[in-house]
Amino acid sequence: MRSYKKEGEEKCSDQVVHGNDLLILSAMTGATNVIGRPIGFFLWNRVRFFPLQLTLTAVMALCYTLILGINNLIASEVLIAIAKFCFSLQAVELAELHFDYDYFGMNRFDLGSSVTNATGMLGSIVGTSLAAFLSPHIAIAATLAIVCVEIVVVCLMKERF
Repeated sequence: MRSYKKEGEEKCSDQVVHGNDLLILSAMTGATNVIGRPIGFFLWNRVRFFPLQLTLTAVMALCYTLILGINNLIASEVLIAIAKFCFSLQAVELAELHFDYDYFGMNRFDLGSSVTNATGMLGSIVGTSLAAFLSPHIAIAATLAIVCVEIVVVCLMKERF
């Protein structure tokens, strides 16, 4: 664990890294990406867009809802791992969506791809800010709200195939 001292103070006051919790979260994120991305590529051509994305998003919403209601560290870690696994499966579709002429159409490809990229960057900024500056409970509640909006967006999208 690493801590920084504020000027004029003798002891360390602000913890920057949270030891074992950060290690567990990093290992879980890496494992879900290593397992989820190849499975996502396998499912990409075999399962239709709408049922797959709606199911993955609904599972993520359920996981975040249960995290808010459960006060157990191990159960919360397992639910976060499931949500991150679903996100890894979705990331394959998102990576392909940026370059899909058939989905956006030739006339709207520039706009569609730009909006997709911009919202992805905005989501990264908001997610990092939530995790860095808010309490974990508020960050999970905000993430749940974002996932619920994602359910609506997925329902408004058309099939890719």
